[in-house]
Amino acid sequence: MIDNDTLRTIRERRSVSRFTSSPVSDELIEAILEAGRWAPSGLNSQPWEFVVIRDPEVRAGMAAILQRITVAWKGFAAAPVMIAVAVDPEKDSAHFVEDGAVAAQNLCLAAHSLGLATSWAGVHGGGSRRGSVQDALKRLLSLPGGHRVIAVIPVGFPAGETPRGRSDRRPLAEMKHRDRYEASPGSP
Repeated sequence: MIDNDTLRTIRERRSVSRFTSSPVSDELIEAILEAGRWAPSGLNSQPWEFVVIRDPEVRAGMAAILQRITVAWKGFAAAPVMIAVAVDPEKDSAHFVEDGAVAAQNLCLAAHSLGLATSWAGVHGGGSRRGSVQDALKRLLSLPGGHRVIAVIPVGFPAGETPRGRSDRRPLAEMKHRDRYEASPGSP
C-alpha cells in the first residue's frame, strides 16, 4: 500500500471532545487557516470566511447554542479556540455547502498535522431545530444576513489520549465500484 505524510494524517485524524486549557498560538491558527484558504471551491469562488473565537464568553455562548445539535458541546466550550466556517452563498449558490465543508476538512487535517486536536459540528442543514442554531450563531458572530455557518470546529491540545483508529471502517472493497455501481463491488 502506498503511504505518505498526507495519507497518514487523513487516516489518523480523530474527532476529540476533551481539550486542555493550554493556549494555541496565533502562528498555529494562521497555519490552520492557511490550509482552509487553499481548499478547492466551485469556479474558485472561495466563498468561505473563518471566524476565530478565543473570547471565553463568546465560546460559552457558542457552546450553549451548539448543545442543541451535539452532545460534545461541553468539550467545545473547553477548547481554547473555536473556528466557525461560514460561507457566502452569493459567491456560488450551487456549491457553497461543499466548498465550506472542504475548507473545514482542510482545517481539521492541518490542525492534526500540527499536533492539535479538533472536532466538527455540522451546522448547515434543513429543519427548524438546525435553522434556529444557524440563526443564533449568525447573531452571536455578527455574520452578514446571507452568510451561512457550515461548521464549528473546536481547536486545542487533546486532554488525555487521542482516540485510536476505529476498526469498524467498511473495507474499501465494499464501496469501490468500477465504471458503474455494482451490488457486489469488484476490483479496480
